[in-house]
Amino acid sequence: MRTAAIGLAALVLAPALAAAEAVQPDVEPTVHTHEEADVIRTIGGSSDYRSYAKDWLVAPPGWNLGGEMRFITADHALSGERIAMTDMAILRLRTRWTATKRIELAGTVDFLAKQLDTTDEPIPQGGSLAAKIATSRTVAIGTSVSGGPILGGGGYWGSAGTGAVHRSHIERFIAFQVGGGALATAVEQDRMERRWQADALLSSELVFHTPRGEWAMWAGVEMAFPIVHAESIDPSSRLDVTLGTVFAAVRDWDLYAEFTIRDRGNTTMPETVLPIADGGFDQRQLVVGITRRFTPTRGATRWALSQ
Repeated sequence: MRTAAIGLAALVLAPALAAAEAVQPDVEPTVHTHEEADVIRTIGGSSDYRSYAKDWLVAPPGWNLGGEMRFITADHALSGERIAMTDMAILRLRTRWTATKRIELAGTVDFLAKQLDTTDEPIPQGGSLAAKIATSRTVAIGTSVSGGPILGGGGYWGSAGTGAVHRSHIERFIAFQVGGGALATAVEQDRMERRWQADALLSSELVFHTPRGEWAMWAGVEMAFPIVHAESIDPSSRLDVTLGTVFAAVRDWDLYAEFTIRDRGNTTMPETVLPIADGGFDQRQLVVGITRRFTPTRGATRWALSQ
């Protein structure tokens, strides 16, 4: 569910990573703190999918409410078993509010709607808060924080990030978006030393949309490169690939779908994965969602590229 770019890292303390596999009591396993909050894509527009069709970085004054189902599949879960299409799903509730024509606030709450029969995870799965400011019609900067419980229980994780995005036209109906920033993640578990890492993020998206903004489709990649980290972990670079579409012809409703391949280490190597339901390990996600918009009559689209 997306920018030429500068980012500064922020670090949030959060509790924790439960071991994906059994370890000796006296041995402290390393933890590769991959993180699931799409900071750059949140800044670029995933909190408001209509932005792809309408060519805006910050939506007109107003707010929206939405929900989506994120179907997760994987060749190997943290327990080693395969996750089929209907084995695991996350219900994500979204809200967004444009305070002024330049400032946008957004939030999400996640619930585990379906899980493997062999697991007993808590239904609440955390959430996120984000803010975005349009500095011009083509550039926006933003920040976000997120957190939630780890899979297997016994702790929580948290992260914070910031960055900038730039969107420009190639043709009237084609836009190119690039972004950059930084993301910091912390995990903590009882009787274990806190682990953390900070990554540099780069992303790019190619957006196709109808001239009047009734429909859009986008394809993009996001890369993360570790910069600094705790001595107890061994981070590596990662790559996500996304393809999405939105139908925005109706004034107050948006329908969207998105498919993402997430690169998050190897489940046979516990130090390379993070026990987070949404993106903590190699997985594929199919997202289907709907948004209800509430926009004042005079909500002008001042920051659309097409104007």
